[in-house]
Formats: sequence, structure tokens, C-alpha cells
Amino acid sequence: MKKPLLLFFGCWIPALLFGINSIPNGDFESWQSGSYNYPENYIFNSCAESPDLFIKNGVAFNIEKSTPSYAGDYAVQLTTKQVGDEVVPGYFLNFQPGDGDFNTWHGGIPYTQKPTGIRGYYKYNVATADSALIIVGFSKAGSNIGTYYAKVGGLHSSYTLFEIPFSPALTQTPDSVMFAVASSWEVISEEGNGGMVGSTLTVDSISFTGVTSQPTLFNGDFESWKSVTVDALQDWNAEGDIITKTEGSHTGDYAVELTTYLDENDGEPQAQPAVVSTGYYSDSNSYQYPLGGYPFTNQIDTLTFYYKYIPVNNDVAQVCVFFKNGSSYGWNNCSNLQASANYQYVELPLNAGYTPDSVIVQVQSSYWENKTVNFVGSKLTIDDMAFKSQSLSTGIFNRAKDNSSISLFPNPATDAFQINGIEDGSTLTILDIKGGKVFEKAINNGEKIPVSSLDNGVYIVSITSKNSTQTQKLVIRK
Repeated sequence: MKKPLLLFFGCWIPALLFGINSIPNGDFESWQSGSYNYPENYIFNSCAESPDLFIKNGVAFNIEKSTPSYAGDYAVQLTTKQVGDEVVPGYFLNFQPGDGDFNTWHGGIPYTQKPTGIRGYYKYNVATADSALIIVGFSKAGSNIGTYYAKVGGLHSSYTLFEIPFSPALTQTPDSVMFAVASSWEVISEEGNGGMVGSTLTVDSISFTGVTSQPTLFNGDFESWKSVTVDALQDWNAEGDIITKTEGSHTGDYAVELTTYLDENDGEPQAQPAVVSTGYYSDSNSYQYPLGGYPFTNQIDTLTFYYKYIPVNNDVAQVCVFFKNGSSYGWNNCSNLQASANYQYVELPLNAGYTPDSVIVQVQSSYWENKTVNFVGSKLTIDDMAFKSQSLSTGIFNRAKDNSSISLFPNPATDAFQINGIEDGSTLTILDIKGGKVFEKAINNGEKIPVSSLDNGVYIVSITSKNSTQTQKLVIRK
């Protein structure tokens, strides 16, 4: 889903100070943006599930408006893609699936007719190694009364008719209908690998048969679309629907805001905290300790940060620290965050009791046990997070913003920026967030500096003249 600046501090500062930061992007200034489209009324889809996964891995989203269509202006194209270490089928649904057997799922959009089947047109690009999946389910009074699914596949480079009869027929009149499509059938298989990378399904003109009208919100011709722009926090893993970049920061331009959202578990609504972490969970450890993290060898340290928190009811947010050594976890500590309308400073003392090799920091908008829906909406804002042992390297960025009379324009920059207010012949040094020198040259006042070769992120620009060294924060955003 946030290198050695020796001239700024003086040559006595050890190079170790600017080594790897165990909380990279702890000032939450570095974000990447991406946009995706999805068919209207299908808010549950593969792009919305983990948008930061696509953005951070530089992979195009796997739901697309497709032309030519079978009829009208658009069809929808779904593709199974390799995104980092994961295989992600393209899919969309008009309901939120629960855990377990999909024959028990319920919900969807209103519909009070008893269709005899469903039909539509599709293209597919895999002969036998994979197939697409179509699921239709009907509910009444919150209970599933019938689910039908079919695999569609084969080599079809032009639109081909599919027809799925509902057998056995519905015996009751539903009050809602669920509809889902995926580019690979293994999206619902617990033992599957997600499908075959490259499997592509295009569908259009889908309608129910044996009825006099279609559901009002069905959008089976895929002419209505929604567009979403997402900001992905760099160097952190995000879990949850509402993790946003906010300009209501403590220092710098941005902080990260996490909001507890409405989710489901086995078809029952529940509150789910938004989470950001420098680690991650896998299927093998999803209810245990997180994996990953960043190098860290201090047995004793203090985590510092600023926060604001607007809870719903008596909710509390949490910040947790996990220490690791190899594959073993030896210690963790959490701090509960109470309500605060203004930024509060927190110090969380840490004593691992042994020498770790890495550390994980995790932030969440609600306490894990607060699952009832009356906790939905709790909002946590976090900024300026650092370990005291490494706070000076973070402090570079905070102080650099106000350090000098020099000006950088434009800032954020895309291809180049211009420096004003310096002496001709000054030395320009650009440092990345870990303190590494990425650019250096002698420049004159008003000179333009190319940055097209640098990645998006936050940098420090240091200008050294005969009598002084001045610094400014530079954001590169392409």
C-alpha cells in the first residue's frame, strides 16, 4: 500500500550514522502513484485488492478497458500476471467473498427474478493449460440459495458465445445476485498456484436468460467504468483499503493516515484495521510474526514518532516492534495509542535481551480484537518515525527543509530542477534517503540539474560554497 552529508554535520560524524536505516521512509515523504480502471459496481477486484503491489513492482494493472468490444464501446480484459513473487489473476466481483466454500457466499446486487442461465461473449488465449472462471450465486434473506460456476477457455481470438445453464434450477426467488469473473480458475483453488501467467480473458455482453429484465446494477455490457488513483507508500507493506497520503503532517510534506474499514469474515461484517509494516505476512505465518524487516543490531534502543488519533468508541491504535535473529523471533513490544486530536510525541523503550539482526515495525489503526462494526472509522495519522540510534539521519531531512536561502524549482521535480540563490562555482551534492551520494558537480546560480536518471523519492541537495554549506529537501516524482 512512506548518503554521508559530512559537510552538514562536520567531518567527525561517523559513516556508520548514514548506513542502512532500519525504518526507511520513516518520515513518510516517499510515495508512488498509479491509476486503474474497473467496471462500475465491481469494487471488489484484483486491482483494488493490492494496488501497491502492482505499483511498487512496476507492473501494469491487470483489468483493462478493451477495444474492440463485441458490442458498444468497451469490453473488459483480465490478465493473470506475475507481480513480484505472486501470481495474480485478473478478476472482478460485485460482492465481497467470504472464507471457505464459495457455495456459502451471499450478497451482491438486488435482483428478484429466477433466471435459467447466463450467456455472453468471450475471447481467451490458452488451449488447455488454464481456463477462465465465471461464478453466479443467488441469495435470499442473507443466505445462499444457489451457486453456479463454469470454466471457459480454449484458443478463441474472436468473440465466442458461452452459455451456462443453471442446473439444478433455482427453487426460490432471490433478492440478490452475485457475479464474478476471473482470468484463471485457480483464483478459488486453495491448492492452486494462481493460474498461468499470461492467461487473458476478454468478456462482453453478458446477460441472464429466461427473464424479462437484467439487474439494474449489473453493467453486463461493461460500458460504465470507474477510475481510481492510488498512492503507494514506499518501503512499507500495506494491508487494508484505506491507507492514504495526507498533507496534515507533523514535519515535511506528508504523513500516512490509516483508517479502520468495514470487512467481512465468513460472510459476517466486521471492523478491520488498516496496517502498514516494514515486514510482511505469508500464508504460512499469517497469524504469527511477520517476515522480512531491515537490518538492526541494537539490543537496547528507543522508537520515536508523532501521532494523531481519532478513534471510534473506545478503540486504540497500535505500534509494534518485532526483533529477529535469523529465522527466530525473540522479543516484541507494542504501544497502545489513545485518542489525540493533535500530534503527540511518543518514545517506546526497547530491550530485546539479545542481539538481533533485523527489526520490523508495524502500525495499525485499531486493536486486533476490536472486530465489531462499531469500531469502523477509527483514524490514525503517523509521522517522523525513527529509532533514536538513527534519528540523526532522519533529522537531516527535517532540518534540510528549513536550512537555507537557496531555492529549488520545480520541487517536486520530474526531469530537471533549477537552483537559485547560490554562488557561481559552488559544489552540488545530491544524497539519497540512505545518505548515499548519487550526484555531484560544480554549478552556477540558475543552472538546471538533470535528474531523469534518478528514481522517485526524497533526496537531499547540499550546496557547498567558500564559506558555508546549505541543504534543501528535493522530491523527485515522475
